[in-house]
Amino acid sequence: MRVINRVFILLFIVTVVSSCGNNEEQKEEEVSIEVSTENLTIADYTIEGMVCAMGCAATIEKDVVGMTGVVVSEVNYETGKAHFEFDQAIVSENEIIAKIESIADGQYKVEEWSDENNSEEELETVEDEVETVEDEIAESNEETIVEVSLPSFEIPNLFTLLMDQI
Repeated sequence: MRVINRVFILLFIVTVVSSCGNNEEQKEEEVSIEVSTENLTIADYTIEGMVCAMGCAATIEKDVVGMTGVVVSEVNYETGKAHFEFDQAIVSENEIIAKIESIADGQYKVEEWSDENNSEEELETVEDEVETVEDEIAESNEETIVEVSLPSFEIPNLFTLLMDQI
């Protein structure tokens, strides 16, 4: 029994010593790539096919920012907009688009972002609201005075509250 215990202790010590080996061998070289501001390019895209903010948008952000030369990667699920800043000497727009479209077996489609798409919808909504207000004004050709009153808000005297507690 003593022999077995000694063998296990010896094996344990040998395992610990061998695993602690030379740490210099285990260190990985860190490569730093400097991104030039003169080659810095900003690109905004519309990404279709996202179904959630935590999975889709976060995955796209993480995968694109992991590419060499990409400095900023922001994906907004609600608006469907993606914003990237990268060094065009290191990585191209086509490589970023290919990376996004390769995620999740091609679930995502990337197009150039244009404010016209969203602004047309917003413009139609605003125009409808303006027409509604104009109709209401035309119907009531009267001058209306609107009184607005704000609720009063009073902060209690903290000293009095503390004294009441004593």
